[in-house]
Amino acid sequence: MRTVRGLARVLLPATAAVLFATPASAQEFTVPASARAAIVSDTNAYRQAKGLAPLRESPRTTQAAQAYADYLARNDKTGHHADGRGPAQRLREAGIVFCKFRGENWHQSWTRPKRASVDAAMQKAMRFWKRSPGHERALRSASTEIGVGVAGWKRDNRWIYVSVQVFIDTSCLPARATLPPLPDRNPARIDTP
Repeated sequence: MRTVRGLARVLLPATAAVLFATPASAQEFTVPASARAAIVSDTNAYRQAKGLAPLRESPRTTQAAQAYADYLARNDKTGHHADGRGPAQRLREAGIVFCKFRGENWHQSWTRPKRASVDAAMQKAMRFWKRSPGHERALRSASTEIGVGVAGWKRDNRWIYVSVQVFIDTSCLPARATLPPLPDRNPARIDTP
């Protein structure tokens, strides 16, 4: 009986420490919307310097990119398939229609013990993407739209920024303003003069 009580005295606090360690050691911090705007602006400036058309920021694609940035930061994960899905699959599941998926760039940077400025973190991500051949190809891709997400988390003494860019081509889709009216689904209805 004494052994069971002794074991309980050791295991109970250890179990509680494991169960409750995550909220105490990891917390989200607010990243201003200007961080996303800076990435879109810097991406378009880079594209224009290369003779390419600027990209339109898509609110829905940005929402999907933000959700993935939040997931990566919250779970301290990295990669294009960290949630078990690929980038194009995440977009389709979010109901985003596109002609062609052109690429996804993500970047994680962290500083300690003090937080880096948002501007410094975004510039670091852009520098990395421009210097990495695969990421740079995505920056120059035949895309028409971009979605950007940026998340910030503090884990222990590390300040973590996660940035995600998603590139899609929507050029094959008809413009919303020029879509033809839906056909009448009631064949019994006849318009007469």
